[in-house]
Amino acid sequence: MSLVGLIGGVSPEATKIYYELLNGHARARQGGQHSVRALFFMLDYGVMIGHYHDEAWDAFKAEVVKGAEALKAGGAEAIAITSGTTHVAADAVAEATGLPVIHMLASLSAALRAKGVTRPLLLGTPWVMSGDFFRPALLKRYDGDPIVPGQADRDTIGRIIFDELVNGEVKDSSREEMKALVAGYEADGVILGCTELCMILAEGDCDIPVFSTTHIHAAAIDAWMNGAG
Repeated sequence: MSLVGLIGGVSPEATKIYYELLNGHARARQGGQHSVRALFFMLDYGVMIGHYHDEAWDAFKAEVVKGAEALKAGGAEAIAITSGTTHVAADAVAEATGLPVIHMLASLSAALRAKGVTRPLLLGTPWVMSGDFFRPALLKRYDGDPIVPGQADRDTIGRIIFDELVNGEVKDSSREEMKALVAGYEADGVILGCTELCMILAEGDCDIPVFSTTHIHAAAIDAWMNGAG
């Protein structure tokens, strides 16, 4: 089994879910009481969210690269980043470490193609939805036309992520708000482009397929570790 280094902490809530999913994959593959063999480098969420709100992307990327370099020094053979927004540093990580990056958008694009989804609604942090990275990077890998929510809906999603989910708070009222928001768009799928969003939306909550980047990416990490990626 290859050793993967995971960059977490952005936010800790999402990283916990990755760890649980990877342990589930390990048990499913090996049975018994086996658990995932991996390295984690936890970034300080307070520092990272400050860079996010300041749009200090050079400083943001530098923190991620430092984490990746520490993981390489610890023996990691590949890097995975447990956050959609933080994938803005994926290319910098690959360049700095020379290691393969198990990229969230590679597995997401494959999942969208497999379901024949061409007009997914893209949900995530406001910057994921409307910034100059996530959607263009996805379109390099996927021949579709993701829908970006309007400004008011982006504000709503940002509030739910930053005021609730990253603090481990999941409100039924916010889930209903999210479901109604999704239903307001003519989409054939919905991308949970923030790794905390799987805490509040799941397959079956909407009338269209739900693509949890957290679950899709964790499965891709497990596949890579076991030589199938």
